[in-house]
Amino acid sequence: MEEKNYDAAALNGVHAVISAIDAVLVFKGGVVSASLNHEDAVKLLAEIVNEEDTVNQSRHAFAVLKMKTKIEYTDDRITENQALEIEKQTDRFLPGPKQNFQNKGLTTGFTGVCPRF
Repeated sequence: MEEKNYDAAALNGVHAVISAIDAVLVFKGGVVSASLNHEDAVKLLAEIVNEEDTVNQSRHAFAVLKMKTKIEYTDDRITENQALEIEKQTDRFLPGPKQNFQNKGLTTGFTGVCPRF
């Protein structure tokens, strides 16, 4: 975000969340969400993982995913504040999926922070 490329930074956050959800669904449940709606994958994740912090993690994922359409399919530009909010929510979500793998002794490429431009 240092280069003020807020659309790209926000989209990185969205795709980091989507990829993390997909990875945990396959790892923990052996399933892939067939829905075109990414929010359905979050609901499925909450059912499969069902851990203490799942509701809070889901809230962070929903906060990021609700911006996906605006970022990808409209002519509206993402503001610095919106990009920072996506970064914050992504940074709060990613440690949950990362912990799912570490609990099984596996390493991941998840850094636990939102990828930036």
